[in-house]
Amino acid sequence: MIPRHEMTLTDKPYKIDEKNYERYPVTNQAFATVSYKDTGDIGLYLSLNKMMDTMISKMQKGVEGRKQENNALDMGANSLNLILGNYGKPNSQLLKWQPLFTPEMMQKNKVNYKPEKLSEMVKEAAFLYGADLIGITDLNPKWVFSQDMVKPYVIKETDKPRETEGEFVIPKSMNKAIVMSVAMNDEMTKASPSVKASVTTAIGYSRMGITAVALAEYIRGLGYNAIPAMNDTALSIPLAVDAGLGQLGRLGILITPEYGPNVRLFKVITDMPLENDKPIDFGVVEFCKNCYLCAESCPSGAISFEEPTFEPACDNNNPGVEKWPIKSEECLRFWQENGASCSNCIAACPFIEGYKSTMCIECEDCRTRCVLQTNTFMRKKYGYLDVKQWGGESKVLYPRRKGL
Repeated sequence: MIPRHEMTLTDKPYKIDEKNYERYPVTNQAFATVSYKDTGDIGLYLSLNKMMDTMISKMQKGVEGRKQENNALDMGANSLNLILGNYGKPNSQLLKWQPLFTPEMMQKNKVNYKPEKLSEMVKEAAFLYGADLIGITDLNPKWVFSQDMVKPYVIKETDKPRETEGEFVIPKSMNKAIVMSVAMNDEMTKASPSVKASVTTAIGYSRMGITAVALAEYIRGLGYNAIPAMNDTALSIPLAVDAGLGQLGRLGILITPEYGPNVRLFKVITDMPLENDKPIDFGVVEFCKNCYLCAESCPSGAISFEEPTFEPACDNNNPGVEKWPIKSEECLRFWQENGASCSNCIAACPFIEGYKSTMCIECEDCRTRCVLQTNTFMRKKYGYLDVKQWGGESKVLYPRRKGL
């Protein structure tokens, strides 16, 4: 990772209207609302049936890039995700909240080191298990979902995380979140909205599951509780902001200094005493206010051209945090028409490939310090970009993983 001390550290990475903010329910996600509108049934991914129907129709017509071999590659990439956690259904499959294989003796015997040492151990293990970026933060209860599809999440005094007939219970002592991301392939992402872009997304989800499960079991082996979480249990983006992984951009997702928005986020919640990382500011909000490429590239018109606001754009948004709201249902409806997921907004973001001199032609806010140029220089310095000629075409570099 690029050393965070080379960026601005901040205690206020976002603005919250405490009077209007409430914890967000999973039932307000577009996957849930569109599923209900399409079928009349409560479910998180029923909306994807229409996307699959379109996929099959295009496949049968022999549409280039949508043939059986293209979709088979996507299915294979997604298989581990579905085995490990099915996009992150809480306390299910291998994303169990209780130990999977760790002997009881290890569960009861806490490894007692100082928070700095434990944090170093956890980060080393997370990198070994496949994470590309890692940060640690307090688990802000605001970011824990208020409920899943049918059960509430409650935080209370208890010794173990558990699921009962009526609720998901998180102990108050589990107050730390280890937030991680895996990078996706930039060349495949740029093929969006084709199936090729969906493949790298699916690989990201499968890698998320492997790392979350492995790290949670490692923590249990050190004698602490751990909840592995992909898209479930808590909101990944604000936790990632708190943990110093990046900043929220106009496109509604996290932009990181190393890979731009071309990442997938996940986390492990624990009661292990850990040392927090600091939120960062490397100029994303300033840049996004002058850049509309993601909004212009969105085929559904889901991304705002306006200024950040506390107000929601649709029922899928949560009021009370200043941000660019996304019309999530419109986005998902395009997936259904497309027959595959879409990453056009990610592909368009300049923070993926870094600064090119031709960008200056479009920019209306040239300043002495261009935050994109600064970020590009840092990525080049630390081995995340190969820039042959300053301001020319660059190649995204990925770290060689030493483990999973």
